[in-house]
Amino acid sequence: MIQVVNRALNILEIIAKNPEKEVGLSEIADSLGLNHGTCANILKTLVNRDYVEQTAAKKGYKLGYMAYRLTNANYYNVELLNVSKASMEDLANEINETVILSAIKNDKRILLKEIPCNHEVQVKTAQESSVYRATTGRMILAFYSPKELDDFVQRIGLPSEEDWPEVKTKTDLIHLLDEIRTKKFEITCNKNHVIGLATPLFKKDTVIASLGIYLPDLRFGKTEKSKIVKALQTATDLINKELTRLHI
Repeated sequence: MIQVVNRALNILEIIAKNPEKEVGLSEIADSLGLNHGTCANILKTLVNRDYVEQTAAKKGYKLGYMAYRLTNANYYNVELLNVSKASMEDLANEINETVILSAIKNDKRILLKEIPCNHEVQVKTAQESSVYRATTGRMILAFYSPKELDDFVQRIGLPSEEDWPEVKTKTDLIHLLDEIRTKKFEITCNKNHVIGLATPLFKKDTVIASLGIYLPDLRFGKTEKSKIVKALQTATDLINKELTRLHI
């Protein structure tokens, strides 16, 4: 085995044993029988690559967001779909509008599941979309940490005029995402007269997916809006309770 890689993985395993707790340098090094300076250098690399996070100098370490990204695998998606299936079907039956479950993968909003409505006029959702353009994508992005958002903007850039007309600067983006995060609810209407609604789904304190509804604006009057919003919130609460109960 390559020694430094083996040591780095051992360090990650020590930190991952209790992901809610910050683990100190001495505890990590002593547990693995490592020289403290060697351990500190490996941790510095892991912090720079965002696999480990240190909240402040001389503080302990915990897993960083890149470590969690590695778990965004098919097994996890299957578990999420199993938990969401019944509530999504009940929601679709109640409002007879298109219901979707979305996540972000490879900096795109991807569609995990779609339940179409029975109306002659209905909205079909693309399998993959710009995170900025999709209502569910914006919802998940709103819960990114400042570091995650900075990295995302560096990779993708700011939204285009077509994707998010209200965003002209990074300050605009941060402000609008802050509003979405505070409300935990988002409603959009695009130039094609499509209404999008989205709510967050949590794994512990991290938003890992978004439940959404898409429909033509002609079916989103005051009475319909009240019913749809209430139904979406109810379904979201049920799914989040199941996610909490199962600890997936």
